[in-house]
Amino acid sequence: MEINTVCKKSVEEFIGIIEKFHGWAAPGVVIGGFMVDWAQELLGQGIEADAIVETRHCLPDAVQLFTPCTCGNGWMKILDWDKFALSLYDKKNLTGYRVWMDLEKLSAFPNIYNWYMRLVEKKDLPLSVLNQDILSAGRNILRTALVRITRYYGKNKKGEIRICPVCLEAYPVRQGLHCLACQGEGYFDYDSLTTLQGIQKAVCL
Repeated sequence: MEINTVCKKSVEEFIGIIEKFHGWAAPGVVIGGFMVDWAQELLGQGIEADAIVETRHCLPDAVQLFTPCTCGNGWMKILDWDKFALSLYDKKNLTGYRVWMDLEKLSAFPNIYNWYMRLVEKKDLPLSVLNQDILSAGRNILRTALVRITRYYGKNKKGEIRICPVCLEAYPVRQGLHCLACQGEGYFDYDSLTTLQGIQKAVCL
């Protein structure tokens, strides 16, 4: 069956939106668009939906592009499970639809299966060929189920804020007596103690 629209966009516009946002027409985002499209159709119009995504790779971009749910507004939760699946659900009654990659169905599309299972090198499967197969497959590589959300719903509230006695930056009280960075969980290091002292002095001024 020829696909004319995805997420209410023409195929050309759909791919163009992905390229502009993601940097290139990543196959995972393209598939994610079909997943979002199907979940939205099943939910119906006028539903204020939240999203749960079960991988950090590509799929969150599809949700942010084609729904109002983003990391910033708190309407999307990302689980680091590395399962290519998502759920869109009514935030009022917590019922919705989970959509996921069906490996049994996927076996009928060798190029997509080999790409997804990492059985082929990227250089041996051109992006144009892979994405054309994905566009041809559409929903035929996916499965859906009605679900009721039991965990990970609702907004994560900041809670009480205090000033870290080490770096003098504001942080959530729930992290402990110091911010996580000053507890050794930081991802950076200052060039020297002088730099940190300079920052502290500037804050005090």
